[in-house]
Formats: sequence, C-alpha cells, structure tokens
Amino acid sequence: YVGLQSWLMDKQATIMPPSAREAKRKLSTPSLSTSLLQPGSWRGKRSRTNSRSGSPSDLGTYSQDSASASSSNHTQPTTHSISLSSDGGPRPLTPEASANHLGGATSTTPSVARGPSVAPVRPILNPDGGEASWKALEMALSALRISTKICPPLHSAVDNLKSCLHIFQRYKEAAKSRKDYKELATGLTAMVELLVKHMSNASSKEIMEIIASIAKNITQELESLEGSQFHSGRRPSRMLGVLRDEEDLVRRYRKIEQLFRQLQAEASMSMWDVTKRHHVNTQLENLGPAKLAIYNSKISMDIGRRSCTENTRTQILSDSMAWAENPNGAKIYWTNGMAGTGKTTIAFSLCERLDAAGKLAASFFCTRTSRECSEAKHIVPTIAYQLARRSAPFRDALCGILDKDPDIGILNTTSQFNSLLAKPLLESKELMERNMVVVIDALDECGDPHTVKIVLDILFRYAADLPVKFFVTSRPEPSIRTSMMAGIDEQSRSRSILYLHEIEKSLVQADIEIYLKDELKHMLPAHEADIEELAEQAGNLFIYAATSVRYICPSGKSVNSKQRLKTILEVNNKSKKSMSDIDVLYSAILSAAVDDDELEPEEQDSIKAVLWTTICACEPVLIDTLAILCGLEELELAVSALQPLRSVLHVSDHNNFVTTLHASFPDFMLSQERSKQFFCDKVSHNGLLAKRCLDIMRAQLRFNICHLKSSFILDDEVPNLKEQIGTHISQELSYACRFWVDHLIQGATSEPLVEMIHGFLLQRLLYWMEVLNLNKCMVIAAVASTKLHMWLRNSQASSNIVGLAHDAQTFVGNYAANQVSGSTPHIYLSALPLSAPTSHIRLTYQPKFTGLVRVTGTLMDQVGQAPLNIWSSYNRIRSASFSADRKYIITGDDSGRISVRHPHSGEPLVTFKSH
Repeated sequence: YVGLQSWLMDKQATIMPPSAREAKRKLSTPSLSTSLLQPGSWRGKRSRTNSRSGSPSDLGTYSQDSASASSSNHTQPTTHSISLSSDGGPRPLTPEASANHLGGATSTTPSVARGPSVAPVRPILNPDGGEASWKALEMALSALRISTKICPPLHSAVDNLKSCLHIFQRYKEAAKSRKDYKELATGLTAMVELLVKHMSNASSKEIMEIIASIAKNITQELESLEGSQFHSGRRPSRMLGVLRDEEDLVRRYRKIEQLFRQLQAEASMSMWDVTKRHHVNTQLENLGPAKLAIYNSKISMDIGRRSCTENTRTQILSDSMAWAENPNGAKIYWTNGMAGTGKTTIAFSLCERLDAAGKLAASFFCTRTSRECSEAKHIVPTIAYQLARRSAPFRDALCGILDKDPDIGILNTTSQFNSLLAKPLLESKELMERNMVVVIDALDECGDPHTVKIVLDILFRYAADLPVKFFVTSRPEPSIRTSMMAGIDEQSRSRSILYLHEIEKSLVQADIEIYLKDELKHMLPAHEADIEELAEQAGNLFIYAATSVRYICPSGKSVNSKQRLKTILEVNNKSKKSMSDIDVLYSAILSAAVDDDELEPEEQDSIKAVLWTTICACEPVLIDTLAILCGLEELELAVSALQPLRSVLHVSDHNNFVTTLHASFPDFMLSQERSKQFFCDKVSHNGLLAKRCLDIMRAQLRFNICHLKSSFILDDEVPNLKEQIGTHISQELSYACRFWVDHLIQGATSEPLVEMIHGFLLQRLLYWMEVLNLNKCMVIAAVASTKLHMWLRNSQASSNIVGLAHDAQTFVGNYAANQVSGSTPHIYLSALPLSAPTSHIRLTYQPKFTGLVRVTGTLMDQVGQAPLNIWSSYNRIRSASFSADRKYIITGDDSGRISVRHPHSGEPLVTFKSH
C-alpha cells in the first residue's frame, strides 16, 4: 500500500456499494485487511488524521511514521513495494525507491514492458458481524457470473463458489470473535468487482486459456471444501472448540482468494495496448527458446512420442502426481532408467496430467532428432519463455529484468539461470500458483555433457528456494548420476529418485502385457498366449514391446502379422542365451529386412547404406537428402530401402524426415560385438559422408547463389530472402555446408580426401561462407574452419594445405566476428580486400573478381585475426592456457578459482577452488 496515489483511492472508491461507504463514514479507526495487501508490499496500517472540524481526513492518506510503526508488528514477505508508473499501472519498487517514495518523491518513469499488475483495493468495512460483507460478495459474484459466459470453466467456478458461501456464513459466532471472515469477504468482493471490469476486455486466446486453467484450480479447491467436514452439517458451536478446523477453513478461503488474485492479474493483461504487447513478445522471442522442446510440440507427433496406454504405469504416475501436489515434497524428482524403460512416455503422461490440472510450469523434452532440442544451452531460455507465457506475475518480473539488460539471452548458462529464472521466480513467488512443475526429459540426449552438468549443479543450488518443482528423467549416465548423487546424504530432502529398471519385473510385465494386448487387439483371442509370451520376453523394456508392435503391424503396409509374431518368438528362444533381449529383437528385424532371399545384392546394399547413413547423420534428414548422401541415383530406391526398416527407423508422414526411433538402436548398431554382420563402421562411413558432402558442394556452390542485387542493404532487409534461400539452396547443400567438417573429423584420413579439401579451399570457400551466412550459421563456419585446420595439421597434410587452412580460419573468424557479416555481399566487397595482404585467401580469390577496392599501406601489414568472441569474468583472470587437446581454455582468477571454459563462449564448464 505504501506510496499509492490518491488517483487509485478515488478510482477504487467507485466500486464500493453505498452501504459500505456509509459504514465507513461511521468508523473512526478502520482495520486494514491484510488479506488485501499485495504480496511484496509493506504491510503497514493506514494512518488517519483529524481535520480542524474534528472529522476524519480523506481516507487513503498514509504517513511514513505509521508505515514504520506497523512494520515492527508485521512480517515483510519480500523487500519490494508498489508504486504507480506514469502509465497508470503499479510496479514494484526497490527498498531505496520505496523510502524515497515515502518521503514524497514520485517516480514518473514509464515501463512499457510491464503490464498492469493487481492493484490493492481498499476494503469495504462493515460495523456488523459481517452479514453485509457476505451479501456484497454474493452480489459481486452474480455480476461476475454474467460476464464469465465467454469462459465456461470460470463461469462454473463462480457458480461453485456461490454455492459454498453458506459454509462460511454459518460461522456467525466465529465472525463475531474474528475479523478474518468479514475481511475475507470484503477483500474478495473488491477483487471480484475489478475482475468483472477486466473480463469484458479479456479477448486474447492466450489469456483466456490461462484464466481457464486458474478457474479449474478454483473448482478443485471448492470441490475439496465441499467434501470436507465443513460441509457435513455439524453445528458450528461444536466445531469452534477445535481451532485447527477453523484455521483450515480460513486457509482454504485464502487459497481461493489467491487464485482470484491471479485471475485478476491475468485478466488485467487484456488492457495492454498493442505497443506493450509487441514489446513483451519481442523480449520473450529474443530469449531464443527452443519451441519444439515443449512436450506436445509438432515434433512429438513426428517421432511418435505418446502417453502411456490406459491402465499402465498407474502407480508411477500416481506417485509422481502426489509428489507434485505435496507442498513439503522434494524440489527435484529424478526418474532414471536404462534405455527402453519408458522414461519419455511417463514424462509425457505426467505433462498431460499436470497441464490438465494447471500445474505444468514448463517442459523441455530433449531429443537427438532435433538440433535445437538436443542443446543444453536452450534449456534455461526455453523454460523462462514458457513460464512467462503461463504466468503473468512471472512475466511481469522477467520483463522488468529484460528492460534493464536485454542481452541476457546471450550470456552463459549460469548467468541465464540467475537472471531468467531465479530472480523473477523469487520476485513473483507470492503471486504465483503453488506446486507448479517444470519437466525436463531425456537429459542424457543433450549433446554437451558439460553444459548438462552446469544445469544440474545450478538446479541443486537454487531449487530449494524457488516456488516451482523440477521433474527430470535421464539414463543413469556417469556424469549425470555423479551430479544427481552429489551431497545426497546432506541434501536428501532436496531430491527424490526413482529407478525404473529396479521396479519389480512382474509389475512392469503386467503393464507391458496390457500395452501389447491393446496394440494387437485384432489378433485376440486366437493369439493371446503368444502375446503373453512376447510380454514375458520383453522383460522390463517397453522399447522391446513397442519395436515388436511396429514390426508385427507396420504402419501403411500389408504383412502377415501372425508369421511375424511367430518369427520374433522363435528367434528369441534360439538366441536368448548368447544375446540380450533387445539385441535379439533388433537382429531379427534387420535379418528379415536385409537377408531376404528375394532381394538383389544391389537392393541389400541400398538398405545398408540407408541404415548406416541415418545412424551417422548429424540431424534428421529428408528422404531426398538421404538418397543423395547414400549415392542413390533415384529417390524411389531410398523409399524402397526404408520400407523394411520402419520398425527401427522413423519416417515422418508429415515432412518425410528420417531418423532413429530410440537411442538404444544406434548403440546397438555401433557395437560390432552386438550387431555383428549389420555393424555400422562409424569411422569408415563418416569418411564416405564427408566425401559425399564435398561432392554436393562442388556441384551446387556458386557465386551470389541467391542473386542478391545490392550490398547497400542488410540481409534481414532483403525482400523475400527466405523464399530465395528455399529456392536456390537445396536441403542437401544446406546439410553438406553445415556438417561436412563434422563427418570429416570422425572419419579416416585419406590422400584423395585431402586433395578434395585443397580444391575446396582454393575454389569454393567464399561460396560456402555465402550459404552459411545467409542461413545465419556463421558461428558454425568459424568453428568448422578451426576444426578443419586442426584436422589437417594432425593428418600431416602438406604445409601448403595447412597454411591455406590457417588463413581460411583467420578469414572466416574475422568476418564472423564483424558486423559487416550482416550483409553477405561484403564477403567479397569488404572482408576480402581488407584481409591481410599476405593472406593466401586474399592472394587466391581477389584476382578472380573485378571492381574490388584495392587497399594498401603499412597499416594493412598489421592486420591480424579478430577475436571470435569477447567475454568477461567477475574476478580478474591472472592466467590462461589451452588444454593439451586445444578443446578448452583453463583460467585462474583472483579468487583462487581454476575454471575450464568453452573455447568460443568462455562459459565455465568446470570450476575448482584452490586450497
């Protein structure tokens, strides 16, 4: 309340019914209902002074002394206060700003990023036992009921609340001895009346969805109230002897009041103007979230992600929901299990339940099938983005932080977590819904284990104080398990752990049997015994059952399902003594696909090529791209080769992307001991793919590939550039330009391959930079050129080629780090003529172009390599060195810490404290 201007008091006075205003004039010392105070405001009492006539002065007048005196009697939940900005919306103040405001200073700085928050309203006081307050509440709810027809869940919640009012009104004796009941009605009445006003403007689909979710929570709380002892019809006088019952009734009402406060906050967002909405949306988009990482994104359909079959995994899901709803439960719940135990399906089902209950704060489902969903650096920005979309208080706090520092999205993971999650969560803690859950699935599928470790370490450091919980699933990989188990004895309350592979086998098999009978119901009852045997063979691996189903009944293909079921059972019985169950299944499927007697040798080779290329591909690829990478002359050959592999490879029906179905399959294929004749030789095949990528670039790269007409405008300002890129840069060329070096360094060295690289550096380097720059991938170019130089040097290539690669690394790095990279033509017009005169790149390429500026002079002789990145450290760095393999930078600072840092971002990956 501290610092509110008379404008707010006059505005709020208009919502008071006449009876309340008359009652207020009769009182000389009103009591302020603490239930109306905004969390985060000072809980000071209102100060009243008398005029010369002896009548009370204007209500709403506050003094610094009264606020200070009251502060000694009330707990301050946070260190923030509330003030009005010039746009009419309240905003939190720092303690210093609050002090200035108390002294008369008024802030007039507008904040376009922050929407209207829930303004505290002044209470309607009644001299009676509270009957008039409850009557006013009933009338306000009737008005709200009319305005909520556009939102059925809220309409229903209002009806339920009206039907429960008699429970509180029955406590007349309590109302005489306690002011809480009267104040509860007064506070909620004011909020409901404001909500009526806001609901008329709440037209945004996004806001209405959030309001509907909160309304469901109100309904659940009311249903709990109706089912409690307060609805049992017992005489109030007998219950008053049990203080615990009375306090529980007030606690339940406070919970409902809090939910209505959230409703008011969300509904008030609809009053934002277009400028504010655009500004907030821009701030959130600039975080760079991985939108495909949400549990039910379109990629979930592409890769076959789904929820548990009905009546399976019931105990696990029940326990998980109980943990989520328990306010005293551990902050982190780690579900770990071996490959194929059903972690992702369980996480998906939990997300559905949490989402339906309005408790899902955010979700990040890692998967190797998507580049953005496999990078741990996207986890924090994505969670912040989703939370901001779901919670107005969090969004308000986050946008306030982004106003001060718009570039947080490019900081390292530690700084991002602190600024994008910890600070705004703590600031909005009192206004946010309780027990919301963040779900992070398949953490082991993130490509950078160092960043994963950083995320986990930060999580353990902050989780205990945050108002959200974290549900994490992963394999028990050594790096993840070490972080999860660190300090478990001292911090046992901070996390709970479930080992899926240690659940009693009979319980898992019962669920698998239900799943198989549901998927293969068309084969019942004739083959019920065979299906039960298949469930027994699956053990505790759901992936075994799921893969079997795809083999027995492949989508879009007519097969003899009975014979396929028989084949799996027979093969398993013959081989289970020497091989694991999943290996037996994969071997049986591949044998049926490749060793078919009706196939020609060329067809068998095509199937193997498609299989191995999918395993080694750096990302999911289109069937067209897959065919070219495999060296197949016709698209139909790739389509035919994929048909018998659909049990182990996923071919999206929506976009024709091909990828592996489960992480356990590449593990199997890359082990010669396990896959035997189907073994994918990673070194050999990556070398082949590097050659194919170089062939694609040789055939398709050319000068000014997208026909840009001017160097005077930035790429972002070129009309229809995205369409031009789609027209002139093929999918296979885009893949080759981004990943040829990755395939190269994983393959074997050969003289022909080195010669192909030499030709690329002499003839196509700048054209390659064009493609990557147009696709906003110059960071990939800078990293790739560094890797190429190191690979050639370690491969003992000739000094001429190594020197050329070194100059290419310098040239690409300088361009990538310069703002001139915003315009692709300036690769030729600026970067080339301004490079060092002795650079092999300048000497090789400049004579090929006419009309370029000629830059000479002594200063040009001093041109060196620009830094790829500049990063700062909180403590002064005293020493720095590269690791032996040149993959990391090790630094020592004034605090005595030794840090292992990422060579391009400077982010600390591991930190050691000296002794």
